[in-house]
Amino acid sequence: MHRIRSYNKSRKWVCFALILGIMMGCRKKNDVFPDPYAGAKQALGIQMSTDPPSPADGSYGSTVYFKATGLMHYKDSLHFFLNSVEAPIVSVDSGGIKVKVPPNASTGVGSLTLGDEIFFGPVFRVDGHVEIDNNFKATIGANGSVNDVLQLPAGRLIFVGGFSDFNHKGVVKPLNRIVLTSKDGAVDLSFEAGTGADGHLNNIAALANGKLVVAGGFSSFNNHLGQINNVTLLNANGSLDTMIVPTFLNQDTVPVFNGGTDGNIQKTFVYNNTITAIGRFNYYLTRKYDIPDYLHIRDSLVTDSVRVHNMIRFFADGSLDSSFNYNFQRHRGKEGPNGPIADAYMQDDGKLIIVGKFTSYNGQQVNNIVRLNTDGSIDRSFLIGGGADNAITSIKYNENTKKFILAGNFDHFNGQARSGLVLLNPDGTVDGDFIPAPKNPGDLYFYAQQLSNQMVLVSGFFQKYNNIQRTGIMVLDNKGNLVPGYNNMGNFNGFIFNVLETKNSSGQITALLMGAFDKFDEQSVGNVTRLVFQ
Repeated sequence: MHRIRSYNKSRKWVCFALILGIMMGCRKKNDVFPDPYAGAKQALGIQMSTDPPSPADGSYGSTVYFKATGLMHYKDSLHFFLNSVEAPIVSVDSGGIKVKVPPNASTGVGSLTLGDEIFFGPVFRVDGHVEIDNNFKATIGANGSVNDVLQLPAGRLIFVGGFSDFNHKGVVKPLNRIVLTSKDGAVDLSFEAGTGADGHLNNIAALANGKLVVAGGFSSFNNHLGQINNVTLLNANGSLDTMIVPTFLNQDTVPVFNGGTDGNIQKTFVYNNTITAIGRFNYYLTRKYDIPDYLHIRDSLVTDSVRVHNMIRFFADGSLDSSFNYNFQRHRGKEGPNGPIADAYMQDDGKLIIVGKFTSYNGQQVNNIVRLNTDGSIDRSFLIGGGADNAITSIKYNENTKKFILAGNFDHFNGQARSGLVLLNPDGTVDGDFIPAPKNPGDLYFYAQQLSNQMVLVSGFFQKYNNIQRTGIMVLDNKGNLVPGYNNMGNFNGFIFNVLETKNSSGQITALLMGAFDKFDEQSVGNVTRLVFQ
């Protein structure tokens, strides 16, 4: 055990990056595309109008008219594309061109080609079975990333992330990294989080008594400086859960949760009133408030530390649970995985599945995925065999389909060809029916989640899927094929960190998307939006 002493001053711990190293290594910055109209030349006498097409939106098989001039002389040599998918030309006249919306089209720019020349037109919106939910009130969204959400029993939502404003309700009084909303995203200002967190919040969970666990990379909450290390408890109303403790000279009001880490916490899981955390950290930290300074004339704050590595379990008061992956002889946590953990899922029985980029766990060979018993030992009954041959970036489980979905940079799982996506049965065996198309070089599937209708929502870095234009987001069926009518969304440029599936009053599936993105289907959004699957 290590001890750190500080005298009457707050100590801030450095906040790690929002996403683990494995994910950051795979991520790119948001692309900035040049204006396609800038410097455009009226080559060959052809000019595409930027006026909206007629109609401005339509479904597969419908016709749409784009205004253009100078086409008649070349009408037999023209090709037209909707978001890079060729659209059959119905007719050409002196005022423009009429095309038919092809089956694989998605929302995006219409463009005309003649030989090597390209002429860009306006955006055409493709109507399909996936649309932005007009009942979702947070149309402006957040001014920073939205990382996680907790749905309360009555349906209200608590969002956490890296924002200070949500739907313009934090302009006067910032909503620092946490906000309460209605089930439809309307901000509830009765939440008593005060000044909130001074750093990003990655995760929120609830204890059985209704208290909230928030974790991320922060050192204070509502101005309680120097008393928090990346995780703490809140009361149900959003206020910090505090208690009064004696100090050497007097007393102080401090967080009830007296524990933390020296680095970023990515996720927490609650089981039997304990809190398991994963992230990028090397030490467990706890504070002593009743120790004097070395002159015995004033209060001081002493921080004790125990070596742990990227995984830890706390009791509800913040003390270290040494029954989880702990070496009593060395008085420290066991080695754990030999590389970063990107994601994890805790089952109802308390077993924890971790994924990432690692080849061993406590010195035993594993390949980027392992299931742990409640004491942190390897559960060999999870039949994943050889695991993945490269990094896994996300794991999600659907209670209705009883399937795990993994996404990442791998090409094989347990010796079977599975290009970046694999569906697992509850026992860890590979689902033989879900076979994704091979990834293109440089593609990365960053996030995947199976919905209750068995469709799989995938996001990441890719331009095409099975030679069909799909940029950044797609919907697959339970066989691994693009679902007709459900891939009408335009190009997606950003990151999805989490998806909350619910149903609306009509019984339709809705998917609440959270992450770091400013557009969806060519509409401005602020890192959060809700989709309806019709």
